[in-house]
Amino acid sequence: MKTVNAWWLSAFLFLLGCSGTLAFAPYSQYWLVFLTLPAFLYLCYQADFKPAIRHAFFFSLGWFSVGLSWIHVSLAQFGGMPLAASVGMILLLAAYLALYFSAAIAVTRYLMCKVDKKMWFLLPTFWLIFEYLRSFVLTGFPWLSLGYSQIDGPFSVLVPYVGETGLSFLLVLCATLLVFLLAEKKLKIAIASLSSTVVVLMTMSFMTSSVSILGGDNLTSQKNAEKQVRLTLVQGNIKQENRWQPEFLWPTMLKYQDLSRPYYSESDIIIWPEAAIPAIEPSAQDYLTNLDQAAIYNQTSVISGIINYQPDSGEFYNSLIVLGQYENTQNSALYFHGHENRYNKHHLLPIGEYVPFEQWLRQLAPIFDLPYSSFNRGEYIQPDLKASGFNIMAALCYEIVFPRQVRDNLKENTDFILTVSNDAWFGRSHGPHQHLEIARMRALELGIPVVRVTNTGITAVINEHGKITARAPQFEEAVLQYTLPVRHKMTWYRQYGDSIAWFLALINLLAVIFWVKKRTQQPKQQKQSNNCSA
Repeated sequence: MKTVNAWWLSAFLFLLGCSGTLAFAPYSQYWLVFLTLPAFLYLCYQADFKPAIRHAFFFSLGWFSVGLSWIHVSLAQFGGMPLAASVGMILLLAAYLALYFSAAIAVTRYLMCKVDKKMWFLLPTFWLIFEYLRSFVLTGFPWLSLGYSQIDGPFSVLVPYVGETGLSFLLVLCATLLVFLLAEKKLKIAIASLSSTVVVLMTMSFMTSSVSILGGDNLTSQKNAEKQVRLTLVQGNIKQENRWQPEFLWPTMLKYQDLSRPYYSESDIIIWPEAAIPAIEPSAQDYLTNLDQAAIYNQTSVISGIINYQPDSGEFYNSLIVLGQYENTQNSALYFHGHENRYNKHHLLPIGEYVPFEQWLRQLAPIFDLPYSSFNRGEYIQPDLKASGFNIMAALCYEIVFPRQVRDNLKENTDFILTVSNDAWFGRSHGPHQHLEIARMRALELGIPVVRVTNTGITAVINEHGKITARAPQFEEAVLQYTLPVRHKMTWYRQYGDSIAWFLALINLLAVIFWVKKRTQQPKQQKQSNNCSA
């Protein structure tokens, strides 16, 4: 009976984790985190050591398997995998990612057993450590981190100060405190703590909105808009199954050219999505030269994704190139293959852009043998793109997920962040919506506009407050015009990065150690159970 109850509880935690992903886009029910996270942690706190780890694993398995279910579209529809194999791959990925949540619980519960129950308060620090590991081990996959769920919630006012990483830490800290107080039946203190948190958040929200109206901020300095950039974002809506077919090469290239031509004279910069030109760069020289000359003649710039191939070294890069005007003058350097006004993607997507153990995996299924799935890696730090006198920091597709990389590449004179993508791989799933949500978080924490251009959507312009100011409809051929004021907020996160979150974690660690040490020096009382049995 005990085993049966344990499995029912595991099933409940799996479903609880599944429901927690509704806090993220496109559902955006941010309040669910304040229910699911404390409920999950409460059960872990009350359980014995080994059951607590099992609870963490099943909750995390539900969290990631449903939250990342959009990967099924690329695996099954475009990767040629049978349904069972696709589901198995997603569950395998979810199980791997679940290890990080589970490890944070495991280390915390172990210390509770061996040292003191108050070591429970170290959970936020261990959560931060293992989430950091998740962001770079095996190239990293920090998707569905807790903080992203709060982009439209009350905690979003903290993002410019602590970033998404610090916000995740604070969410776990609040849940940890609440769980301890409820488990120890200190209801009055729990209610007081919750009330204080609400008051602090409401005060910060009011202060943030007030200083925004008044045009100043004593915590984050803002550069007033001194210039504007006229953007034309082209969403070609090319079907994924047609993108690399030879017979669709010229129709695709001509389509983007035809969609853009009416807007040359009205635009400072025209932007096409990732690999909008479905040809390797050396083989498209005539097309690119003509496009470059047309842009120069109309005093505009064109930025496009393309596959860059270096014949001398045999290297392939997923790249962005600038054609037309580099500076805001009538004179501009003419395009040639290898010119420096380009960006080569650094953070490659596993399977899609490089295949680990490819000598074995490429034989298993078409998903492991996609066209152009063996790219070379660009430099970690690269110069801004220059177009019509504007300086643009590029983050190609998946790279927008990595806040440290984006922050490290920002320069003092960067005007806005450009991220291009092709989310046609994921169809009508919630993947593209989560991708847009992540881009919004980068804008909010770094205080700089983010321009997002995609093949099938969601193409959008995001201001320095993380709000969408213009958006094209998904799965439609569209041209989105928008005049973007170049405004920046010099946020704490842009200045200090994740060091603020690590400082909070250090304070958390020292406070718990001091508390436990002081407690052990007091006269011994009746020993409480630490729930350390299996």
